[in-house]
Amino acid sequence: MRFKVNEIFHSIQGEGSRAGRPCVFIRLTGCPLRCSYCDTTYAFHEGEFMDLEAILARVRSMAGAPGKGPNAPFVELTGGEPLAHPDAPALLSALLDAGYEVALETAGSHDIGRVDPRVVKIVDRKTPGSGESARWLESNLAHLVPGQDELKLVLTSEADYAWARAWCLEKGVLDRFDVLFSPVWGALDPAWLAERIVADGLPVRFQLQLHKLVWGAETRGV
Repeated sequence: MRFKVNEIFHSIQGEGSRAGRPCVFIRLTGCPLRCSYCDTTYAFHEGEFMDLEAILARVRSMAGAPGKGPNAPFVELTGGEPLAHPDAPALLSALLDAGYEVALETAGSHDIGRVDPRVVKIVDRKTPGSGESARWLESNLAHLVPGQDELKLVLTSEADYAWARAWCLEKGVLDRFDVLFSPVWGALDPAWLAERIVADGLPVRFQLQLHKLVWGAETRGV
C-alpha cells in the first residue's frame, strides 16, 4: 500500500478546537478541488511515494510513543484532499491501531462514511466564495459524531458569512456539532467576523489560522 506524500512535519495544530496542541501532520499529494483561496497549491502535484510502514515509522520518530489521555500524541491526515486517495481510510485506521489520536481534514467532497468512526473528522463545508460549494456531499452530515467531529466554514466575504449562517440554521447543525467560522487570510476582516458572530448570538467557534500568526502565511512545514 503506497501513498504519494507531500510532506510529514511536526508542528502546532493551528485550527479547530485542538488549536495549540503539538501535532504530526501527514500531507498527501493531490486535490480535485480548486478553491479560490487555497494556501497549499504546492500539494497539488509535489510529493514522493511512501509505503504504509515508512509513514508509520516517520510518525513514530516525530510523535514518540503512543499514549492515552489529553496529552496523547496527536496525528492529522491532511492534503490536498486526503480522501482522494482510495487507501486513506486504511492509513487512518493503522494510525489509530498504533495508539495515536488521529484527525482527518477533508473538504466534504468525498464520502466520509468509509472512515473509522474513531477518527476526529474536521469537515470543511465549502462556501460560495470558495468556488467549490457544489462539491459538498450532504450525506456526510450523517457520519459526523457529535462531541467529536467538527464542521468548518471558511469565509471569503460578508456575503459568505450570511450564506454560512443561513446554511447552519437550515441544517440544524449548531445544536449537534462544533462549528468553526474562519476568515480567509487577507480577505475578510477578522474583527468584523468576530463582532458579527457576537452580535448575531451565533453559537459557533471563531478561529484564526494560528500557524500563520506565528510563522507567516507563506511558511511551509508548519
